[in-house]
Amino acid sequence: MIQMQTKLKAADNSGAKFAQCIKTLKGFNRVYAYCGDFILISVKNLRLIRKVKVGEIHLGVVSRLAKETHFLDGSFSKFNKNALIILNKKKRVLGTRLFG
Repeated sequence: MIQMQTKLKAADNSGAKFAQCIKTLKGFNRVYAYCGDFILISVKNLRLIRKVKVGEIHLGVVSRLAKETHFLDGSFSKFNKNALIILNKKKRVLGTRLFG
């Protein structure tokens, strides 16, 4: 479950290392975002090769959650850290490769 002020790891090569959730989108007064949901993020930490700057605001899609997700067949998926993919304003992937 991703909410405001949650720090997420970037799962692409856009240049961001960590980003912070500003707002969860798609819904009125929505508190949590789950895997596949759109969020607004602010870039907090950078890698050496970068297409983004610290403090820039971008769209993101949540790709991995530390909270387990249960499925209808009884199985569940769980990861060690929360991760996201950074998008541009037209909802296209900003990087060229996706990790994980």
